[in-house]
Amino acid sequence: MSREIDIQREQVFDRDFKVCLRSACTVGNGVIRLSVSEEAKTIELFEAMEEVPSFFIPASGSGSRMFQALFTKNDGTVLSDETFNVLKGLPLAEGFLEVSNDKDRLVAQLLEELACKPKGLIPFHKSGDKIYSAFQEHVVQVSRLFPNGVKLHFTIQEDFKEEIERNVKELAEQLGVDVSFSYQSHTSNAYCFDEDQQLIQEGEQVLRRPAGHGALLENLNRIPEDLVCLKNIDNVQHIDHSEPSLRIWKSAIGLLKQFEAGLADLLEEYSDDAMRLFNEKYQFLSEEELANCSKDKLIGYASRPSRVCGMVKNEGEPGGGPFWIEDHGTVTKQIIEKVQIADSQKTIVDQSSHFNPVFLVVSKRDSFGNSLDLNDFRDDSKYFVVRKPHKGREILYRELPGLWNGSMSNWNTLFLEIPSEVFSPVKSVMDLSKLAHQPQ
Repeated sequence: MSREIDIQREQVFDRDFKVCLRSACTVGNGVIRLSVSEEAKTIELFEAMEEVPSFFIPASGSGSRMFQALFTKNDGTVLSDETFNVLKGLPLAEGFLEVSNDKDRLVAQLLEELACKPKGLIPFHKSGDKIYSAFQEHVVQVSRLFPNGVKLHFTIQEDFKEEIERNVKELAEQLGVDVSFSYQSHTSNAYCFDEDQQLIQEGEQVLRRPAGHGALLENLNRIPEDLVCLKNIDNVQHIDHSEPSLRIWKSAIGLLKQFEAGLADLLEEYSDDAMRLFNEKYQFLSEEELANCSKDKLIGYASRPSRVCGMVKNEGEPGGGPFWIEDHGTVTKQIIEKVQIADSQKTIVDQSSHFNPVFLVVSKRDSFGNSLDLNDFRDDSKYFVVRKPHKGREILYRELPGLWNGSMSNWNTLFLEIPSEVFSPVKSVMDLSKLAHQPQ
């Protein structure tokens, strides 16, 4: 334990964890924009395949942040009548309105009953006379994509497992969806330090915090299926607005299958010209990597896991995006978070055209059909350093390389432009009033 504490202290205080951006990935320079006919071809490949992927949904986050706007009321801010009327019309308020139509009491009830729950248990949508939680909406939509049966895996808070199982069990059985759960390992929790680099003690215990979504690499590793689709729990549209997402899932899965097949063909008949044309189509190698490519190098690329990452146009949302980065003399394409970027590279960030909505299809096997240990392809140097207030002082700790960031650093990566309609996250309860979360 002592050695691990020293390593994490060094990472937090002694090393520069920032990345060196070369340029933003744009359409034609790292981001693929499919034509109508090209998209149709990828969907044909999806329709023809027999393999059924598993879905992997990180869902351990609390719903408390969704209710932050209502919490401010307790600080003296009065909830406006307009906001209250919107709130009353949401599915999450429906059951409570039967008890009270009083503004203060309704808000108090929502904070007491819902804000303490995982976000996945919050009622998101209403279809007909049925109300669906985020968990349930994901069950419904994966069943639309694979009506003959599919596996759906959620990472959850262990304390809520029984309630979550009750929430989804009947619906999942009815729709033929095999739902399973796992938890983020407590053994990965980070050690916390103060500004003086001292380990923080609380009573007899050392203060530790969850090490970010990068800790879920182990959970993903344990999924039996080699083909897996990833999406965040709060980014799910009302079923009436789900068609674009279902279409893009098909296209992204088909594109990954097309890439894997093309890579296998290229290995059979390698030439520099064929390699260049292949890379023009998929844009997975930088110019530097392409210039140094050979059949032996291609065998190395073919021995890695691969992924297609959906990218929406950047409309100012906080979070990561697609960039070419330089590291140890090599330029590669990565999903980079703003916390990893130095202020001196703001110009490159300003040139960024796309944003990461967490819409991924991943292949955990190589091009030779071998299942892989995903830990072998993580870049441990791409961790995050977090600063947060805690009981009147600031704490610092290291998060593991993000699941779709440094944890997938050494993968074959395709960035696919996808429509903005597939990105409608629920960060606030008021987001549920937007069109994507309303019935037609």
